[in-house]
Amino acid sequence: MMENVILSLGSNIGNREAYINKAVALLGNDPAILIDKASSFYETSPVGNVNQRAFINIALKIATTDSPEDLLTKIHQIELHLHRTRDVHWGPRTLDVDIIFWGDQKIKTESLIIPHPEAFNRLFVLVPTLGIVTPEFPFYNQIKAQIQKLQKADQTIQLVQKQTQSKQVVESAIRQILNAIGDDPDRPGLVETPDRVARMYNEIFSSEGLDNFEDYKLFNTKETDNSKMVMVKNITFYSMCEHHMMPFWGKAHIAYVPDHGKIIGLSKIPRLVDFVSHKLGLQEKLTDDIVAQMNRILAPKGVAVIVDSRHMCVEMRGVKKADSLTRTIRFSGVFETDQALRMAFLNSIGDVNGKTI
Repeated sequence: MMENVILSLGSNIGNREAYINKAVALLGNDPAILIDKASSFYETSPVGNVNQRAFINIALKIATTDSPEDLLTKIHQIELHLHRTRDVHWGPRTLDVDIIFWGDQKIKTESLIIPHPEAFNRLFVLVPTLGIVTPEFPFYNQIKAQIQKLQKADQTIQLVQKQTQSKQVVESAIRQILNAIGDDPDRPGLVETPDRVARMYNEIFSSEGLDNFEDYKLFNTKETDNSKMVMVKNITFYSMCEHHMMPFWGKAHIAYVPDHGKIIGLSKIPRLVDFVSHKLGLQEKLTDDIVAQMNRILAPKGVAVIVDSRHMCVEMRGVKKADSLTRTIRFSGVFETDQALRMAFLNSIGDVNGKTI
């Protein structure tokens, strides 16, 4: 039997609309879930006493053959996939999905209460929900009355017009830039450029607003008194400089010495490099971020990172020095104190021209 369910989705980190759209797509791809109707996007004030960015919220009406517990499990998996963290109660998040109503049912288990216990206290839940239900919905009149009451409180909610959503904002800005440099955004070669740039930005800035890398898996190995250095080198990356919004790219070389037998899957280290590079930044900060993330995830005996890159802001403008390379180096733990270990790492990398030091 298909049950009619109302979900509330919210995001206030990075490209808020994109995270919500990804979540809706993931729900819709599940054979046990049928997307019936989605509300408009609303920008809403955050609740709690945490200073943070405004949220984008929608309500989603679905039909599902899942049990409430099974649907909740799937929701948590989607939140995790989209980098949801739960470090701060009422804190910022890339995605928050809650089950608000399950038809006219009242459900109370250890993990789930339906209707959601905060449903009638939040404008960001009630206003989008009212837009996708009919007067026959069991809680329709209660929702409508509560909205009138909460609008007198300190909560704010504003309909997000289509042209103000992130992708449309980028497209409009690119059109203005093309006009400002003296070109015609409507000529055949440029007419699709704003759309292309907006989609590109969504990809190359996919880590904006995210503090911690979460896409990893740790393994435990037999602990020894003589842990060996683990190294992955020549990891290609691409990033964008925050000073001129021009590309810099190159290779990262990363090593660590495990502690307590804890190691990370080797494929996750290049993914970590992708994570720290998919946002506006500087090479120096990128190098520091890799060390910080490795220390946070693994707590190893030490981490060593070398980043070699070329900068278009150096080669294409200003001094215009083509093929110049910038190297940044950062050590922590035993790599700072053990000269022999440090030299072994450096010799395995070579100088900026690939020669052994």
